Amino acid sequence: MKVEQGIIEGVDRETSSIYFSCILKKEAEGIVWTDEMDLQGFLLVWSPYQEGFQLMGQPLRKEEWGRFRTWFEHTIPSFLKAWGMECFEYGADTKELADMFDEIFRDKKILSEKQKIFHWSGNEVSLKQPDGYQIKLVDREFLEEEYKGKEFITEEIKTAYGTLTPYFDHGIAYVAIKDNEIVARADMLFSNGTYGNISIHTKEEHRRKGLASYLAMKTIKETVKRGLIPIWDCTESNLASEKTANRCGFQMVREDIISWFMV
Repeated sequence: MKVEQGIIEGVDRETSSIYFSCILKKEAEGIVWTDEMDLQGFLLVWSPYQEGFQLMGQPLRKEEWGRFRTWFEHTIPSFLKAWGMECFEYGADTKELADMFDEIFRDKKILSEKQKIFHWSGNEVSLKQPDGYQIKLVDREFLEEEYKGKEFITEEIKTAYGTLTPYFDHGIAYVAIKDNEIVARADMLFSNGTYGNISIHTKEEHRRKGLASYLAMKTIKETVKRGLIPIWDCTESNLASEKTANRCGFQMVREDIISWFMV
């Protein structure tokens, strides 16, 4: 396996995770390890934003499994350790790729959880702005202003893109401000020409006030203006996120599997 630095085309699928397909197009930060023989072959893609991996491309031939396992053991544990992690978390573009990993790592205790994928229905939802909060679009003017906790949004952008600069061409974000502090955000940082992924986060003490839904709808509207279909994802255990998605007019279209094991 080798690290691939350039744009890789023709590998992602309709069901590929948008976080990882953006890495292949060099529109988001990440690392791609690829089979040395063929860029259309097997890819192992790392997303610092997701702190996880995606299996992409084509499965390895069975006679290559041992070589890959040896490479994995020499590379991935130390890579994860540098990130302060001991768990290898991954998704797969196809069942064949997932089955391949089950066989290669059959000695590991592999755990899994369903991840739900939603598409926006196209029905705009009217929501009242929560009282006591100022809502701001994150643009160049905003980034020149002084707010407490500004890193709540700027670090999110940097994790996605590496720097703030690409955000102005690709991203959308809204924040809620109270007492000059940023307390909630919604953003669209990953897009692939068809879909734009909506993400939210609210500081714990400001939850259950309608901020997530309101900011998400603001972001959805801007995403649609760019000709993109808003999408949403969350694990099946994240009931709060699913509730917000439903409130904003999203409908589930499929379930993926996220797996993990200790290295």
